[in-house]
Amino acid sequence: MRESHLQVTNTMSKQTIRNRSICYLVGVFALGAFSLGQSQAKAEVWPHEATKPVSNQDVPFAERVDPEIDRRMRSLEWRCVGPFVGVRGCGVEMHPTDRNVFYHAHSSGGVWKTEDAGQYWIPITDGQINVGSVGAIAVARSRPETIYIGTGEPQLRDCVSWGDGVYKSTDGGKTWKHIGLKDTRNISRVRIHPNNPDLVYVSAIGNPFGPSKDRGVYRSKDGGKTWKQVFFKHEQAGVIDLVMCDHDPNILYASTFEIHRRTWGLMAGGPNSGIFKSTDGGDTWTEITRNPGLPSDNLGRIGLAHSKDKPNRITALIDSKEKNGLYQSEDGGKTWKWLTDHVGITQRPFYYYHLHASPIDGNELWVASNKLWQSLDGGKNWKQRSGTKDDFQDIKFDPTDRDRMIVTHDGGVMVTLNGGKTWSTPYTQPTQQVYRLNIDNQFPYNLYGNNQDLIGYKVPSASVYGGISQAEVTVIGSGESGPCVPHPTDPDIVYHLAQSTFAAGGCPIQRVNLKTGQWEHRNVWPMPTFGEGQNKAKYRFNWHAPIVIDPFDENTLYTAAEVVFRSKDEGMTWEEISPVLTKDEESKQQAGGSPSSLETSGQEAYNTIHRMVASKVKPGILWTGSDDGLVHVTQDGGKSWENVTPPDMPEDTDVYELEASPHDAGTVYLAASRYRTANDFLPYLWKSADFGKTWVNLSENFPQTEITRTIREDTVRKGLLFAGTETGVFISFDDGSTWKPLNLNLPAVPVHDIKIKDEDLCIATFGRSFWILDDISPLRQWDEKHRGQASQLFKPRAHTRLGINWWALYGGGVGGGQKNYFVQNGRMGHTFYELGIVNGERKRKYLDAGGARPYGAVINYWLGDDAKDVSLSILDEKDQLIKTYEGDVLSQEPGLNRMIWDMNYPDVLAVNGKPAPGIIVQAPVGTYKAKLTVNGSSEVQSFELKMNPNEQYSTEDSAKRFELWWRVRSIFERSNKEITAALKLAEEAGEDSEVGKRAMEFAGKLVPQGANLSEIANEPPKMLSKLTTVNSVLFHSEGPPPASCYAVVDEMEKQIDVEIESWKDFAAKPRN
Repeated sequence: MRESHLQVTNTMSKQTIRNRSICYLVGVFALGAFSLGQSQAKAEVWPHEATKPVSNQDVPFAERVDPEIDRRMRSLEWRCVGPFVGVRGCGVEMHPTDRNVFYHAHSSGGVWKTEDAGQYWIPITDGQINVGSVGAIAVARSRPETIYIGTGEPQLRDCVSWGDGVYKSTDGGKTWKHIGLKDTRNISRVRIHPNNPDLVYVSAIGNPFGPSKDRGVYRSKDGGKTWKQVFFKHEQAGVIDLVMCDHDPNILYASTFEIHRRTWGLMAGGPNSGIFKSTDGGDTWTEITRNPGLPSDNLGRIGLAHSKDKPNRITALIDSKEKNGLYQSEDGGKTWKWLTDHVGITQRPFYYYHLHASPIDGNELWVASNKLWQSLDGGKNWKQRSGTKDDFQDIKFDPTDRDRMIVTHDGGVMVTLNGGKTWSTPYTQPTQQVYRLNIDNQFPYNLYGNNQDLIGYKVPSASVYGGISQAEVTVIGSGESGPCVPHPTDPDIVYHLAQSTFAAGGCPIQRVNLKTGQWEHRNVWPMPTFGEGQNKAKYRFNWHAPIVIDPFDENTLYTAAEVVFRSKDEGMTWEEISPVLTKDEESKQQAGGSPSSLETSGQEAYNTIHRMVASKVKPGILWTGSDDGLVHVTQDGGKSWENVTPPDMPEDTDVYELEASPHDAGTVYLAASRYRTANDFLPYLWKSADFGKTWVNLSENFPQTEITRTIREDTVRKGLLFAGTETGVFISFDDGSTWKPLNLNLPAVPVHDIKIKDEDLCIATFGRSFWILDDISPLRQWDEKHRGQASQLFKPRAHTRLGINWWALYGGGVGGGQKNYFVQNGRMGHTFYELGIVNGERKRKYLDAGGARPYGAVINYWLGDDAKDVSLSILDEKDQLIKTYEGDVLSQEPGLNRMIWDMNYPDVLAVNGKPAPGIIVQAPVGTYKAKLTVNGSSEVQSFELKMNPNEQYSTEDSAKRFELWWRVRSIFERSNKEITAALKLAEEAGEDSEVGKRAMEFAGKLVPQGANLSEIANEPPKMLSKLTTVNSVLFHSEGPPPASCYAVVDEMEKQIDVEIESWKDFAAKPRN
């Protein structure tokens, strides 16, 4: 063991915790109390001292929406940018008669539905359920519009999320209602009587982090209005699987699972794990765990399967040290025989052991494990099925069509209609579980993060094609946890934590070169830690070990185990620069697991530095926070360290976030949690403004039903704070004194990280990929006085052009809920619903791509309840009017409103009866003004349009482009004016008159005679038409026009002017 060289100055034995009536755990569960062999994990009886979970159960689980914020700030909108890749689900279900309709219950991303057999998926619980985690789903076969979901995932890994009970839909998932069991937290199965949609059973594995009586089997006979707990085994053992027999729904089988989750380890198995049977619909239960043929030792997880094709057969996959594997009974569980311990179906018992039987053929069994396994002889022999990803969690079969099935795994969800020969794509669900977020300095900027069970991704914040398709997403490295950090100045270099790889030992930092594709491992200490506890390791690295690039020296890296390491050569060599900055509790560094298997993948490493941050204000300042509740700071680059742990921080507090203030070197914010260490679901937030000498607790006025995962201070407005929780985002305008939810349209989902880039608020969600709240400048300028004002025009942020945008070129799709498809010359495109023009921009809902960045300058303004006669004008630097918005095109709701100026001048007015010419001049880079008029009073704010920094043009080039473009527009404008006047004379004199004929001849030389594009396409190009190609050239480039454009404009302007003067001379002649 390593020895700590620090003296802890803040006493931890007697904590002064916030003034709340709460009771903490008096017994500490430590895996070290259990003796684990090299290949066996001993199952023991649980400690019983622990109290109920710490949280305020008298208030709703999640107060996600503040009516004032939601009503007054609704023009702010979160935008999901992807990646559009599915990940780890919990439950799957299908419509009993519509073969194209399936459902997916995600581990932390809500419920999804497909109506085209998995080609596209849409979320159907957003804004209607309080949590993101859904563990189970069931559709009533007798009334398919009735759906029940149980929240809280049952796979109790280290990152497990929880729920708040059961929800029900009676309209196929359009609307949802909470119907109870909020304290069950984690639900494994929902079973519905095949002939009675109101008779429903729920099995609850229950709270993973402590004892609870809110677990077992619950039954409702009235569709969820009332519930009865019909089976309960033990406060530390819930029900992990529940089978209802199709041939007789009164016969139920349930398996209990004794399991306990802590940050430092997992104990899976014990004397309260077992198999139980009911033959009267759950009224009474008989234990059959020790019936002949079954193992006699303490058991772990048990998966159950039954088929109506074999009504007396029940099959069980049992985690046992004595005799692990598959067991089967042909007499309803009275006697059993062991079949196999095939390595493919007995992996990682606590996490898998999902056993399923075909309802058509009782000899066809499936096991969802690391891979998908199938047996056609009742379980004796097994073969691996191909075509999908790994880490399977659930399977559902069509009881009438053996070729129709659905599975969920680490890649999301897949559907097959041909028995698994082919599967639907996983690339239409943005449900990535992102741990940390980092952002580069490119334009448009990119978001980087590692994703649970998948890999690292680089996702652009915007695309010239509108939607951000997977074609624009870059895969990074080979790991899944911790940070993914881009180099600040070299866009090709990314540092990536490659945990869960074969080279994962000893902090496996990868230096990834995106240009060459080269991966270089820069491990601190490349030694494996599988198969033994962390107490045997030279260093203890957290599953999310930090990677920090020195803000003042881009070649210097920092990472941490229980000590801090520094490298001055990009990870080629590492040196310790601190003593031990964690506790050293050997009892919490042991290997955990289940009766037949150790669980030493590295996720339970403890007594580690969890977070580390370097100040961007002053060199040499580093902060560390450990998962066991210690905070340290160095102000001299690691030469000396000080323990500055908040004195009121309780024991076993996991430091989830440290935020070094971007405004002051001595200020730091801290977010922490105790739900995994102490069964405590309260929020923990602190601030220090004096390098940790004193601390202010910011948790008092934070919602007491939320755990706190991250905190950030705005880079512009000091004291403007954002916090991420298990269900969303919260905001404080007053440095943490008060908090409000800022969820808006964001679904309920864990938020693991928050970053601010320029004027955008970016978040990493654990279940719904990356999201961006575009343009938070009104939040930075917000003041309470706005509530009482008639109007307020916020200063717009500078807008940088994205470039030639296919969003603008490609016309509107078909509305009415029809899917539209955009494919650009073989490049992966996107599918979308057309929503029309909203607040000045074309809006689309993408089904397989990230949302589009606002295409134009964002103008935010506040309107009071008495605002009338509202208009918004855009002017140039010389106060010349460009465009005015008013009436229905301008949002005029009380509160915050938003208009997107598309950076264009209005189109030239069309000649009567002719299509608009499409001469829409784009404003050049420079200074502009927004003018808001309300109730006769006006307010003006200036803003900048900036050129895309990736384009090699100057401001002068942009001005030249505008000048020529405006000249083309002027030619059209004066020509159309003369044509309109001529046609009016022709109408007055008659088309057959001399004036009429001459007017039509004049117009026919300048503009087409057709009334629509089809007719115009069959005419030779007219004089004005010959200028449209110049218009297109100018649209497609920010740079200076080529000489040929000037030549064409000169030539056509001369010809047009000759015709105009000729017509004027004719029209001016006197006539009788």
